Amino acid sequence: MNNNTIQLHELMLSRGTFFCYAGPLSEDVLTSLSGVVKEQLTETDSTSPITNKVFSIFVEQAQNIIRYSGDRMDKSGVGSVSISASDDGFLIEAVNEIKDGSQERLEGILTDLKNMDAAELKAAYKQRLKSGPPEGSVGAGLGFIEVARRSSRFDFCFETHNNVTLFLYRGWVDTPR
Repeated sequence: MNNNTIQLHELMLSRGTFFCYAGPLSEDVLTSLSGVVKEQLTETDSTSPITNKVFSIFVEQAQNIIRYSGDRMDKSGVGSVSISASDDGFLIEAVNEIKDGSQERLEGILTDLKNMDAAELKAAYKQRLKSGPPEGSVGAGLGFIEVARRSSRFDFCFETHNNVTLFLYRGWVDTPR
């Protein structure tokens, strides 16, 4: 047996990971995965508002990989996205390579969002709708704001690995106690 495979299996079980995808991600793949994720979420948590938040964050993170991953395969972005559950709630994680020069911009945007309260996030969302997408954005530019609004908290980091910069983005959705 391959020891790495067993270690991966044990890691996912220990973290409560019930969904994980790694590889090329396109809109078609996301559509196919969405049904599976919705079904798994419904089985894991029967609270519709919580399920909707987790699903929304999953979709936003997957779309970021599709649109902006520095590692491309045809029209797909390459990365990974996973969802884990615990007694406290859910953790949605995404990892993808970023293009050279985008770390500083991402760090600025996400640090600003991290420092906003709910009212400021709502205002930022409305402002983005009025002003339209930022320059260079493939979507509406609402994804990070949406994750910040829907998650209980989020964090991010950048790691250099094999001479590329990886972007790790995590959002938590707490369940009521």
